[in-house]
Amino acid sequence: MGHLFVISGPSAVGKTSIVRYLLDKKSQLSRVVTCTTRAIREGEQDGVDYIFLSKKDFQEKIERNEFAEFSEVYENYYGVLLASIRESMSKNEISILVINWEGFQKVKRFITKNITGIFINPPSIEELEKRLRFRNTESEVDIQKRLLTARLDIAHSGEYDFFVENREIPQAAKDIFDIISRISSNQKDKGQEALRIVSLQDK
Repeated sequence: MGHLFVISGPSAVGKTSIVRYLLDKKSQLSRVVTCTTRAIREGEQDGVDYIFLSKKDFQEKIERNEFAEFSEVYENYYGVLLASIRESMSKNEISILVINWEGFQKVKRFITKNITGIFINPPSIEELEKRLRFRNTESEVDIQKRLLTARLDIAHSGEYDFFVENREIPQAAKDIFDIISRISSNQKDKGQEALRIVSLQDK
């Protein structure tokens, strides 16, 4: 079985851009694609960025208990299929899953081994607000909601194994890949828990 790296962070912190950068540069990485009912955005591809589902299809999968975790955010559903996680981990040495902190806690109930959490922090809340406004995809009300949610997300960052600050995407991606490399190269010899303790002490 491969190793699952869960990447989380507040909205507009750059999670999707960082993961895209990593996948473009590192062919050995594989992403677990999550599901959503929100509208597809310009530049996104179904099955690559998300699996885009209707609310009816999503609810049917909920009723069949197919999700490892799901949540409703800003009137849209987001979730990850347990089958998608297991399939990726069985086929790939390194799998990346982008979900929020609540999802991370739920996924850990099903995947109890070979899982590491990495939280991406913004340089500041002010910088995060600039990025939200630059996207120009939300109303003022939605921006304020996302900023409130961002503060809650950041409050849960201590539940993760590692923290990375995203000032620039290439550097943040390098920092994350360094973590992945350290886990992958040392886990066999030292054990994951020992490596986590050393790494957190380095922070």
